[in-house]
Amino acid sequence: MPFHVGDIVQLTYGSGVRMRVEKVAISNGNEWVTCVWGDNNECHNYFLGDTLQTVESRVGSEQARSQAGFWDLITFWRRRRS
Repeated sequence: MPFHVGDIVQLTYGSGVRMRVEKVAISNGNEWVTCVWGDNNECHNYFLGDTLQTVESRVGSEQARSQAGFWDLITFWRRRRS
């Protein structure tokens, strides 16, 4: 899946943390995506493109907003307990 700078992504399995794509590179046929997150984008790391899924794009689509809203809905109880 080709990612673009500015896309909002999260790990396909596990983490619900939303990250912003800062850079995309291809190396040996693999897509590597550098992401930032946190209040001031102080956290950053790079991930293999296959391990990420798009939550919403720079422009944002109705379907992406719907998926993000669904994730928030199903994890609401977890945030309330913290």
